[in-house]
Parts: sequence; structure tokens; C-alpha cells
Amino acid sequence: MQSTEGGGAWRSLLSTRGFLRLSAAGIMSSLGDQFDLIAFPWLLLVITGDPLAVGAIIAVSSVPTVVFMLIGGTLIDRFDPRRIMQVSNLARVALSLVLAALIYTDLTPVWLIYVFAVLKGMADAFYYPAQSAIVPRIVATGHLRRANSLLQTTAETSGIVGPMLAGVLIAFDRVAPSAPSSTGSIALAFAAVALMFLAVFVLVAGIRLPTVNGEAPSAEMDAERKAGGMFGSIIHGVRFVRANTTMFSLFVLIAGIELLVQGPTIVGMPVLAHTRLPEGSVALGIISSSYAVGAVLAGVLPAPRRRLGTVLIAMLALCGALLMPFGFMTATTPAAALLFCIGVMGGYFNIQFTSWLQTHTPPPMMGRVMSLLMVASIGLSPISNAVSGALIRISLGWVFLVAGASMALLCVLFGLQKSIRDMRATPDDGEPVDP
Repeated sequence: MQSTEGGGAWRSLLSTRGFLRLSAAGIMSSLGDQFDLIAFPWLLLVITGDPLAVGAIIAVSSVPTVVFMLIGGTLIDRFDPRRIMQVSNLARVALSLVLAALIYTDLTPVWLIYVFAVLKGMADAFYYPAQSAIVPRIVATGHLRRANSLLQTTAETSGIVGPMLAGVLIAFDRVAPSAPSSTGSIALAFAAVALMFLAVFVLVAGIRLPTVNGEAPSAEMDAERKAGGMFGSIIHGVRFVRANTTMFSLFVLIAGIELLVQGPTIVGMPVLAHTRLPEGSVALGIISSSYAVGAVLAGVLPAPRRRLGTVLIAMLALCGALLMPFGFMTATTPAAALLFCIGVMGGYFNIQFTSWLQTHTPPPMMGRVMSLLMVASIGLSPISNAVSGALIRISLGWVFLVAGASMALLCVLFGLQKSIRDMRATPDDGEPVDP
């Protein structure tokens, strides 16, 4: 009986035209971002040959995303999030097209590439909170967990396929002697990105938002959206999160994990593959893909019937424990296996917590809360990357060991909070609510 109900729920979700369009837009947007993650660093390597420039472009693109994300969340609560997604995508299309043309004609000084990276980061700051905030507007509460599961699955699948497609396209000048220059194929990659973001614009344009959670927006909701200035709205969003003990604690935990783990993984994985794994860059691709495959698998796992908070905290603590030996690995297979397990548990946390968050946030606050979640998730990454880069030069193994142990200990401390232990899973249609 449960499987029949579950199948019916999936059919109901997949028959929602707005969600199907949003899912397709998510796939194209993720593919475009994956192309950018390959094309920007490769372009700088071709032009400068300096690995330091690669790290700088990542930092430069992430800072405006963090800074403008809070503004984006406020605008999403004041205006139609679908329109914000469209404007953001038009900006991303224009940036990619202009950059492709400049690269093709060899008119790309290094400083200009950084400018484009900054502008792309600003556009992302408005798109992604809107994408998260729009889900409860087009999906029934009972379908939220399934919807977030499917959205994560498509994003992670793009993370597996996108880098491979981008690499093949960028390598085009090696197999096609008629390519215009050493950067001609990179121009093609950015042109492809523009087409992907244009497809996102078209898909989002077909989404209709006539109601909010099944009801027309009330006068109170509309007044709340427009009350106060921009800064006041941001402060109101921060206060809302701060007043919810469970929500605030998990936001702080996520930020702490970001500070402890982001740098060791982003900076440490390439160093590990280059210095200790015999397959080199191939090993880096294998272990990176193994994480994405694990996160995809997390999308089919059911929510716990009881003790959601305890389960999620235990999974994060175990992720930290599995990171501890990573810096001492000398074989690709066990490293990939560890990252696969981390991907399953990390992906599961993302799905379950996002669904819980969407059901515990009033619609007028959704954009700001989602933007604050993303700030917690990526806001400390520049610091983490910079510190980890310096520490890894001293000892790669100890960086992973200390980061993993600190993450596990931090999770244990937060798991002692009663509010987190009492968290309840978001029920699917046909499932009883955890008593």
C-alpha cells in the first residue's frame, strides 16, 4: 500500500508542469555553472600559466555571490521570484556571449576576465535563492521532500556530466586544426554556456505562480514584503532565523562545517591527487564523481520516521570521521569509496534539511531565509580556502585529520541540543507525521 501511495505521489509531482519546468531549468543552469567552473580556470591557465590565478578567480567569483545574496533574498520576498530568475538569466546570457566574443577575437586581458567573474557571481546571487524559494510556491507541502530530492539528483548528475562535456569541448582545438586559436575552443564553451542560460530563461518563463501555498497572497503578506527598506528587510530575516532556535543552530553548524571542511576538500583534493594518487588528474575526476554519485543516491533514501535531527547530526559527524584519514590516502579506490559515502550522507542532509526549512518558513520570508542558508553554506569559503592553502603546504595529512575531527566534534556538541533532537521530518503524502 505504501509503495502504491508513493508511486502516486511521484506521479502527482511529475505531473506538475511548473515543477517539471523548474527541474529542466535546474539541469541547464547546473550544466552552465559546471562549464564555467572548467572554462574560467582553464582560460586563465592558457593566458597566464599561473596556478595562483586559478585560485584567485574562484575567490573573486564567490565574494560577490555572498555579498549580494542577502539583497537577492530580500528582493525575492518583495517581487515575483520568477521574474528575478529571468533577469538573472538574461544577465548570465549576456555576460557569457560577450566574453565568448572577446575570447574569440583575443581581446581578453586578465583584469577583464576577473570583472566578468565578479558580474557572474552577482547574477548567481539572485538566481539561486529564487530557485530555492520558488519550490514551495509550485509544489504541495507533502511533495517537498521528493521535489528537493529530484532537484538535487539533477544538479549532482549535471556535476558528473558537465565537467566531462566542458573538457571535451575545450579540447576541440587539439583535434580540430582549423580552430582559430589556443583559446578558440574556450570561446565555444562560453557560447554554449550562453545557450544553456537562455534555455533556463525560456523554461522559467513558462512557470506560473498564481497562488502562494494554495492561497492568494494576503494583505498582511504583501505588507510584510514591502515594509521597511532593504536593510530593514535583511535585518528582519536575520531576526526571524535567530528567533528559531533549531534553525539558527543548524545555520551556525553549517557555517562552522564550511569553515572547517570547505578548504581542505576544495584545495586539498587536487593536491592529494597530484602528489599521492598514481592516476593524477584522472584520480581527481574519479573521486570527485564518486561524491556526486553518492549525492544522487541520497535522493532515493526515505526520511527517518523519528528523530530527524539526531539522524542528520549523526550523518554529518560520520562525514567528519571519514574525512580524517583522507589526507593519508595513496590509492584511488578507497579514496573514492570514502567520498561516495560522504556524498550519500551530505546529500541526504541537504535534502532533508531544505525540506524541513521550507515547511517551517512563512512564504513572505522564504527568499531571505534561503539566501541566509546559502550565505551560511558558502560565506566562509574564501577564508577556508586561503587558510587551508597555507596549512596544506605544511602537512596535507594533518589538515584533513584536524578538519574531520573538528567537524565530528562540532556535530556532537550541536547534537546535544534538545531542539535539534526533537526535529520532525517533513511528511510525504500518505505518510503519518512523526508524533
